[in-house]
Amino acid sequence: MTDKTHAQTQLTVEMLYEVLDQLPTPIYIKDSNLCFVFSNRAHCDMVGKTAAEFVGLSDQDIHPAQLAKEFMAKDHAVLDNDRPLVVDEEVRYPDGHLHQILTRKAKYVAPDGRSFLIGTNSDVTLLKKREAQNRAITESIPVGVMQVDENGRISSCNQLLYSYMNREPSNISIEYICATVGKSETEFPGLNSRFECEIVDSGGNKRRLLFISSGWLKLSSSATRSAIVSVVDVSENVELKRINDEIVRLNNDLAENVRLLHDAQDALVRKGRLEQMGQLTATIAHELRNPLGAIRTSAFVMERRLRDSPVDLDAQFLRIKNGVTRCDNIIAQLLDFARGKQLDCKLMNFDEWLSRILEEEVARMPASVNVQCLLGLGDTRMCFDPGRLQRAIINLLANASEAMVGADGNEKLPDSRQAQISISTFLDGASVGISVIDNGPGMSPEVVERIREPLFTTKSFGTGLGVPVIEQIVTQHGGTLEIASEPGVGSSFTLRLPIYEEQALSQTA
Repeated sequence: MTDKTHAQTQLTVEMLYEVLDQLPTPIYIKDSNLCFVFSNRAHCDMVGKTAAEFVGLSDQDIHPAQLAKEFMAKDHAVLDNDRPLVVDEEVRYPDGHLHQILTRKAKYVAPDGRSFLIGTNSDVTLLKKREAQNRAITESIPVGVMQVDENGRISSCNQLLYSYMNREPSNISIEYICATVGKSETEFPGLNSRFECEIVDSGGNKRRLLFISSGWLKLSSSATRSAIVSVVDVSENVELKRINDEIVRLNNDLAENVRLLHDAQDALVRKGRLEQMGQLTATIAHELRNPLGAIRTSAFVMERRLRDSPVDLDAQFLRIKNGVTRCDNIIAQLLDFARGKQLDCKLMNFDEWLSRILEEEVARMPASVNVQCLLGLGDTRMCFDPGRLQRAIINLLANASEAMVGADGNEKLPDSRQAQISISTFLDGASVGISVIDNGPGMSPEVVERIREPLFTTKSFGTGLGVPVIEQIVTQHGGTLEIASEPGVGSSFTLRLPIYEEQALSQTA
């Protein structure tokens, strides 16, 4: 390795450490002897030591002997088996309080053959408390309750249900419950159902149980569905008919509470990722915009100096300009989504403003795209942020155009249709509607379901933030984004914005 290459590698490592040091997630790196070689600021704060105190030490030098032994045994398992490990650990913070920590560990082999262990920590104390509260609520209600997934795994089950089924927790299974219910209920628990069956308890007495299943529900972001099953002893309940509807309502409420708990957990994970993305985008923008500016300036100077040259370089200079512009747009999208600028609203004639925006943007679109405008708001005036809303309109037009026309200006439609975009505005009660419709290839239901997710894209380029940025801007204005699409026919994006008075909008922005 030359001195120059070594210096560049060292600079890259230092930049990586600097970025890792800014992340809010505790991160550490150990060598093959399980001695720390790096600890970011969040990890140092969690343990109560500085980075200088960590480097060269092992867990035996930092933690009590028994705890250090447990940590190092797990580390050895990761390095020896080449398998990542996810484990719950209990760590005492410098303030003396015990915290539940979700630790992820993985092995990394450097190009020179050296092995390292990389670990991250997430404080899940609050989530554990919420789970405990949910279990306490489940144990306190006078109904047997369990949650079972499509794979037959019972993820939660209260003591009352064990009592009804005459089984110890270690012996309960969905197979046993289904066998007890009987062969007539073959769709249980996946089908939304309610039925009664008789069982014989340990004393030989017959008991009649009412089973209520929610059917398979999407309770989290994972692909696996779950069902909530409630069991009530109705052997001596003469008012069963009167309370059936209430039981169904309670069962659905419980399913909704479980779903909300999973949503809260997913939201915490997404929030952490977005915070990390915000840190990274700031670094990326700072590191890339300066060299992009230098490239743009150098290309401009070269184009002027070579203008009279016999060599035709117009196509090459155009590619440089387009490349720099695309990079600028990607950086702008990342920063726009990560920072979420505050609204700066003005009272304006909406159609007049939109007409000016469309005139500028349509002029930049490929000539093969036919654009039709039908602005029907007349003199309607409303308060909105023209800069933020312009970003949403530009994204909508760009998405529609790119769906039908390639970067070379040639249509991508499979038949003889001409690429066409229709833009219209209309009044809908106390709201304004802006609709952008194209006759492109359309999207499948699976794509429509995921298109609002940050970083999801079906293109070979771009950031996957176009639609999320549009929805973010519309939501800031108190509006909604509606998406409809049919494969082979086209797509429709409709923005609905409330018509605020100037004073009312200033209170909501």
